[in-house]
Amino acid sequence: MTRKKLWISFSSYLKSLVIVLFLTLSANLFSQIAPSTMMWYDKSTDQWENALPIGNGRLGGMYFGDVYNDKLQFNEDTYYTGGPYSTVVKGGHKKLAEIRQLLFEGKIVEAHLLFGRYMLGSPVEQMKYQSMGNVVFDYNNKSEISNYRRELDLSTGITGISYEQDGVKYKREIFASYPDQAIFIRLTADKPASISFSCQLQGVRNQAHSNYATDYFMMDLWGDDGLKLRGKSADYLGVEGKLRYEARLKAVNKGGEVYTDVKSLYVKNADEIVLVLVAATNFNSYKDVNADCKSKVKKYLAELEGRDYESIRKDHIIDHQSLFNRVVLQLPVGKNSFEPTDKRMELIQKEPDPALAALFYQFGRYIMIGSSRPGTQPANLQGIWNDKQNPPWDSKYTTNINTEMNYWNVDFGNLSECWE
Repeated sequence: MTRKKLWISFSSYLKSLVIVLFLTLSANLFSQIAPSTMMWYDKSTDQWENALPIGNGRLGGMYFGDVYNDKLQFNEDTYYTGGPYSTVVKGGHKKLAEIRQLLFEGKIVEAHLLFGRYMLGSPVEQMKYQSMGNVVFDYNNKSEISNYRRELDLSTGITGISYEQDGVKYKREIFASYPDQAIFIRLTADKPASISFSCQLQGVRNQAHSNYATDYFMMDLWGDDGLKLRGKSADYLGVEGKLRYEARLKAVNKGGEVYTDVKSLYVKNADEIVLVLVAATNFNSYKDVNADCKSKVKKYLAELEGRDYESIRKDHIIDHQSLFNRVVLQLPVGKNSFEPTDKRMELIQKEPDPALAALFYQFGRYIMIGSSRPGTQPANLQGIWNDKQNPPWDSKYTTNINTEMNYWNVDFGNLSECWE
């Protein structure tokens, strides 16, 4: 074989090798970072607005913080201020003829005032959607970390973080299961006896009203492996707070030790730990709050007895994907499509990243699946996610346009069940 033929043959081999390596690396990259369905970040956040949401239509959660102290803020979709009430002003209809006559006479202001007093309803505002509580973690190991990653996989409905610390690979994953009506948090490590932390199940009060608020909560221990939270809604606009709620957190460990003391749950030297969060209110309907929230949470927990985490996780993914996988939107990837999501948001101002538009679209579908399912309340102004007792626009229903806008993507997103 001549030197020229030998070089051509070797050159062809190199080209083939490069192509194979490129395809292999691309496949691995796609498996880790699907540009149209994976949101991921290489740094933590202490801001609720930057947290990654999970939801099963009834329970919503926002997970954020760093590896040393993090938090799961959670909501239940029937927990509002006040209680059942009617805005109808008795006898108001009798003023309609007088209001019309004022309009015919050109007395617009007088008609407006009379309408507001007798026809607009009282109270004019709706009740406020409330945050129910927080699961707050404090981890024992405070040494430096590396290879941090925070992600939300829209295709599975699972969020979490991973990192390395002192030669150990840690992972925390969180999801809200619709089939099992609970939020699950699993912490794992690739070396035994590596997981140690304390956590609290904390309630939330309306700080704007200080100690004079009419809402309250009680934190308590629940046996040797759980925590309990009970409370009631605040009065608002003269409407008595009649919502009652209860949340419970239960720990299931592999290895190590779990115990409760004073107001916290402690985990020491575990191989793996799963935390189960359930919550409910006494809400039956808009005019009936006579349900037993304690019985509800006990029922949710009883139905989980004997279940293992992997089967619960599998059922969650099957349920989630039965809706999410109905639509696939594939747009071209750019050179920035595999960057962290926050960087993609910056870089798209200068260079195209069509796959980011697909991610936006799928995130909208994900939010709908997480905030509105058959049997739940409709999605409000913030879906089901709210960390404030006095949220913007009360995180309520504004039916002049906003509630309708929530559901614009339902049918063309092939999510018709989310209407129910």
